[in-house]
Amino acid sequence: MIKPIYVVTPLFILAACASLTQEQCTNGDWQGIGYQDGVNGQLESYIERHRESCSDFGIAPDLTAWLQGRAEGLKQYCTRPNAYAKGRSGDELNPVCTADVDGLRLANFYGLRYFEITQQISASREEIDTLMALLAADDGSLPPETRQYYLTRINDLQSLILDLIEERAKYGQVPV
Repeated sequence: MIKPIYVVTPLFILAACASLTQEQCTNGDWQGIGYQDGVNGQLESYIERHRESCSDFGIAPDLTAWLQGRAEGLKQYCTRPNAYAKGRSGDELNPVCTADVDGLRLANFYGLRYFEITQQISASREEIDTLMALLAADDGSLPPETRQYYLTRINDLQSLILDLIEERAKYGQVPV
């Protein structure tokens, strides 16, 4: 009974790795596929994944059409607002942009910094919640030094959160 699992599992893994479906390969809208890949910031080497996916169906990508579409899509990807948005979601910008590279890096850095500070704020709030729960659950058996440590730590974390919120405001929008 275990054997079918081992036989089926590799098929699911291969299907999950395919960059395109049979329908996408057959339709052959290579300019549209390239455009979407450009919008997603895919490297030029990404066409190899499509080549592998479509070779299963006896279809080869139209490299020229794909490159044209990708170039158009990169115009959407390689913008400061997109670089900032990628950073705010915790992603670094892929090295596919040629124009305004310094401006894009700065915008992505601002977004990444905003993301990191938000993560720090969340972690600090979670720690406060944990400490407050420990204090609330205390039945009087908590040593006074431990109780005082928790209260001091909560105070320090609240102060840190205020500082982080102030710092995060500096990174709250795309730099000009």
